[in-house]
Amino acid sequence: MTGSAENITAKRDVEPMPTRRSLLFVPGSDPRKLERAGGAGADAVILDLEDSVAMEKKADARRLVAEALAARTFGGVEAVVRINPPGSAHFEADLESVIGAGCRTIMLSKSESARQIADVARKSRPAKLLLLIETPLGIVNAPAIAAASDGVDALCFGPADFSLAMGLAETDATRGIAYHARCGVVLAAKAGGIAAIDSVFLSVKDDAAFRKDAELGLGLGYDGKLCIHPRQVEIVNAVYTPNAEAIERALRIIAAWEQANAEGRGVFALDGVMVDAPLVAAQRKLLARARRVHVDGMNTKR
Repeated sequence: MTGSAENITAKRDVEPMPTRRSLLFVPGSDPRKLERAGGAGADAVILDLEDSVAMEKKADARRLVAEALAARTFGGVEAVVRINPPGSAHFEADLESVIGAGCRTIMLSKSESARQIADVARKSRPAKLLLLIETPLGIVNAPAIAAASDGVDALCFGPADFSLAMGLAETDATRGIAYHARCGVVLAAKAGGIAAIDSVFLSVKDDAAFRKDAELGLGLGYDGKLCIHPRQVEIVNAVYTPNAEAIERALRIIAAWEQANAEGRGVFALDGVMVDAPLVAAQRKLLARARRVHVDGMNTKR
């Protein structure tokens, strides 16, 4: 670990978080999909060297991803590479290849302990880490994992492997122990002062159900969502972008708060709702998120 958990958290508090509403998985072994990934509209593309790549194609995928990174194929879209987990046959080669190609953000699967993450962080500097929490051990250790290094940028929830490890017959993360784990990941991320990225949704043709799941994640406090199909990207971006009504409400609350302060008043009611410091802070965060994604008409400096 670099410094104490308190120092890491304090450092993160003054660093702006990248905009990662939508993160789209792209198989690293598919040249056509790699070439087109930057135009899908996602805030980040995850070039996958793990689950979507067959064992016999691992080396080819590693080469293709390194070439795409070196060629800056993705334009201004953040390129993340998901590498195989520590201890696997391909971990060291994956890490060496993507760092050598200039990768600045790595997704680590099967993140399970603070010691493991601190070791990976040392090897991968200066790249930032997005950590997939997808095992029971990872869930139990999530708070320590979030504080393992100042290189950790986000925790991400992986319900499929978690459900498998738990012996569950389904991967539904809206109920039961999987939902409990989903909540645990976002709590650990927020306690550590880092971003939280919500889980994939496997029914790629059910747009209504996907939107409902994305809205649930937003309501839990997640900052973005993993996507496994380009059609999911537009929905996630819409869900995680403050709309005009929310922005206008935030501006009214902040203006009323500032007026109340100028008049020496504390807590007050606006439209029948009590306004206090935590509510105002939440509105300021909403406006900051709107500015980061360049919402039309978002010209306030509040």
